[in-house]
Amino acid sequence: MDWLIPQSSTLYVIVGAGLVIAFILSLWILIFNKINPTLGTMDEADVVAIAKGKCGDSMKISLKFKDDRVIDAKYWTDGCRSSNECGAAATRLALNKTPEEIVDIDYRAIHDEVGGLPEDDWHCATLAAGVLQESLRRYMTKQGESQALESSETVAKT
Repeated sequence: MDWLIPQSSTLYVIVGAGLVIAFILSLWILIFNKINPTLGTMDEADVVAIAKGKCGDSMKISLKFKDDRVIDAKYWTDGCRSSNECGAAATRLALNKTPEEIVDIDYRAIHDEVGGLPEDDWHCATLAAGVLQESLRRYMTKQGESQALESSETVAKT
C-alpha cells in the first residue's frame, strides 16, 4: 500500500505543474486583453444593444458618448472567432466617431476592417453591423427624447 502514498518528489511535480498552468493562463488573459481592448462590458454605457444572429451567436455592443462622439466602445459575444473579430472591428470603427459617421459603418466596412472573411462567416459582419446600428438608433432616440424634453421645458418657461 506504500504505492498509494505519493512521494514528495511527485507532489513537487504536481504543484509545480499547477503553478506553471496558472501562470500560463494568467499571461494568456493579460495578453488577450491587451490585444483586444474593446472586449468586455461597460458599467456606465450610454446605450447597449444585443442581438442574436442566424447562426445562434449573440453579440452585445455598448457605447459611451461625450460631446456627440464615441469615447468608449465595448463588445461581447458568445460566438466563434469570426464573431469576435467582427465585434472588435465594429467597436474599433466606432471609436471617436460621431453618429453621422457611424451610420456609414456597415457589414462591408467591418469585413474590410477584419481583413476579409470566408463567405460562410459574412453573417458575423452583418451581425456586428446590425448591433452597432441598433446601438446608434437607441442613442439617437435617447437624444431626440432629451432634446424634446429640453424644448418642452423651454416652451413651458415662456
